[in-house]
Amino acid sequence: MERLLTAADAARILGVVPARVRQLAVEGQLVPMATTENGTRLFRRQDVEVLASARKAKRGQLEARDVESQGLEQKE
Repeated sequence: MERLLTAADAARILGVVPARVRQLAVEGQLVPMATTENGTRLFRRQDVEVLASARKAKRGQLEARDVESQGLEQKE
C-alpha cells in the first residue's frame, strides 16, 4: 500500500509551509488522495514530487532536457 503524505510532509518536499500546501489543494494544484476523519488531507508522494519539479522548472532551476525527461511542461 502506498504511503500518503501529510501537508507537513509535502511542505518539506516542496520547500513551503504546510499552510501553502493546503492552499495549493484548495487551488487544485495538488489534489489530496484522502482526508482523515479529523480533516487532515493526505497526498501521494509522486504528485508532490511532480509539483516540486514543475515549480523548480518554472523558476529555471532545471535544464530543459531535465524538464523533457520528466514529462513536464513549463507554463508561461
